[in-house]
Amino acid sequence: MENVRKVTPEEDPNRINLQAYWKVLWRKKFYVIVPFALSVIIAVVGVKRLTPIYESHTMLSMQDKSIISPTIERYVPSADNRSQLLNQQLRSMIETRVTSNDFLKIIVRDLGLHRSDKVRKYVELSSGKNPGGVPLDELVMRHLVGVLEKKIEVMSPMPGFFTIGVYDTDPTTAYKLADRVAETFIAVSRQDQIQGIRQAGAFSDEQLAIYKEKLEASEKELARIKLAMSDSEIENNPVNSANVNFARALKQTVGAEADRSGIALKRVRQRLVELLNLVPSSDLIPSDETVRNCENKLVAYGEEKLLRDLGGSLQAPMPPDQYNEASTALRARIGEIVRSEYRNLSPDVYPLIVEYYYQRSINDYSQFINRKLQGYIEQYAKSYGRRPSLEREINRLTQDVETNKAIYRAFLESKTSARIDEAAQTTDLGLGMNIIERAEKPLTPVKPNPLKIMLLAVIFGGVCGLGAVIITEYVDDSFRSIEEVERVLKTPVLGTVPKMEAGFSWEKKQRGLIIVSWIVGVTLFVCILSGALYLYANRLKSGGLGVELRDEKPATEVVE
Repeated sequence: MENVRKVTPEEDPNRINLQAYWKVLWRKKFYVIVPFALSVIIAVVGVKRLTPIYESHTMLSMQDKSIISPTIERYVPSADNRSQLLNQQLRSMIETRVTSNDFLKIIVRDLGLHRSDKVRKYVELSSGKNPGGVPLDELVMRHLVGVLEKKIEVMSPMPGFFTIGVYDTDPTTAYKLADRVAETFIAVSRQDQIQGIRQAGAFSDEQLAIYKEKLEASEKELARIKLAMSDSEIENNPVNSANVNFARALKQTVGAEADRSGIALKRVRQRLVELLNLVPSSDLIPSDETVRNCENKLVAYGEEKLLRDLGGSLQAPMPPDQYNEASTALRARIGEIVRSEYRNLSPDVYPLIVEYYYQRSINDYSQFINRKLQGYIEQYAKSYGRRPSLEREINRLTQDVETNKAIYRAFLESKTSARIDEAAQTTDLGLGMNIIERAEKPLTPVKPNPLKIMLLAVIFGGVCGLGAVIITEYVDDSFRSIEEVERVLKTPVLGTVPKMEAGFSWEKKQRGLIIVSWIVGVTLFVCILSGALYLYANRLKSGGLGVELRDEKPATEVVE
């Protein structure tokens, strides 16, 4: 019974057996140790050969409230969002300016970088045959501008404050570039601000003249329309909106009187025709001065009475004395002329002839008053129909005048403000940019980070080692123990064959394959890690400008 092996129950296939994993890891521990050790060695050796990169920066404070227009500002939901948007726009503006070609060309010329023989030889060799025929000076300038553009970085540590950083392999070069970039940026920005203010002032002068002409033209047009309005006002016409109904009623009365006068004249004419078989005519009566004076008095009386009647209760009624006196004098004068002119007729006919001429004058008087009142009413109707259009035109012109006045005052204020701003910008009073922290010569490099590089290399080595363990374990389909055979085949093992001293032939082949795999894997691992460090080293090395700046000389070549 002692030789009988105890059979254990089947284990749950979903259960994770940590002990089995640990056995596998321990059995293949060299798959992890070797890459780990190689990564540490390569990282330590590679870090010592990397070119250090130094960084120097200048901190600026900027305040520019005109970045966001009032139209956009209405849609900014809160002060925090507005401040954030303002800061982003300022940072983008600074970065665009300091990395622009024109700005970097100014830096190159100020520092004399384009005169470096080292750079000129490098550009001449790298350009080759130069099929485009571009001059060497232009190629050197393009090269330096491209290198500087990659070296400059703009950051915003807090709202309103910005750092202009410059990276280089030489600490003095980084310091000099950072200081010169900041000073040139402030100088160029100030010049642009002054130029913009002058352009705004010139634009204001131009618009000021334009809107002054528009204002004068609109004021003249408004005065003309108001004059036309006043000409059609009530003061030239006794009929107005207050008495138009009374005038129309009065028109009926005056018209009735004119009709009665016409009827009376017609009756007298008929009687004359019956008696004389004709209507007498006379040139003396119409042309007589006394008759005309009496008729004019009747007309004057009628006009004044009409005006008083239309004036309503504000004026006293017209007394009839003037009318009676003028009509009596008219009748008497007509009688004298008739007796003198118609002597050949019977005296019995004289009163009828006198009545005929008298009724003619009275009828003319009644018709004149009727036409006068009708003219007043028609004039009022015409003015009333034209008044709304005149009022609309006056309202439109008044609004145009006010608008032109407001725009004129705005451009006048803008012109004054532009002059004040230009005066302020020529001094430091209006400058919205200040240097808070000047660039200093860096003492320690910012790149590379040795700990970070070694940590990444160790992680890479560990991952590769674990990957090798997983791959080799996955492709290895051999059994490692009797328990594994029974678990997989679900059959009890009755006996085992002991391992021979010379070993199996398949073991030799497998061992040779493992050795080859190890050599290939280690070689590939070393090449990948070393290649990555080599590329990183070249990238750091290319971060140098190729010219070292010194305080004594404008530019000196780098000695490699």
